[in-house]
Amino acid sequence: WCVFIGCTIEQTGQGAAGIRYSEFSGGMVESCLIQYNHLGVIFNDYIRAAVYSSLFQHNRLSAFCAMRDIDQQAEVELVDNTICANSVTEYFSNGIWYGDHRPGKLTTRGNRENW
Repeated sequence: WCVFIGCTIEQTGQGAAGIRYSEFSGGMVESCLIQYNHLGVIFNDYIRAAVYSSLFQHNRLSAFCAMRDIDQQAEVELVDNTICANSVTEYFSNGIWYGDHRPGKLTTRGNRENW
């Protein structure tokens, strides 16, 4: 497990994500500022991850991305996050998500978009 609490994650480089969970990994992000990345958090393969009470701003493409090989058993929980309008994708018109893929077990509640 990889846990981030109260962190600032920014400017990770061209084409990079602030955080990437992949290949049977898991973790939790809580009360973090995730900004100035290409993507906020990427989910890939079979993972278990949760993002709570974090602020996403100025991420170029979007706050979240599930890669095309995301497993249908992958579990992601997104709760009480704030996603600023500048972290909402203009590509594919999918709001806080970049692309069409989603984790098989996605739970969302209390997230605020377009602030």
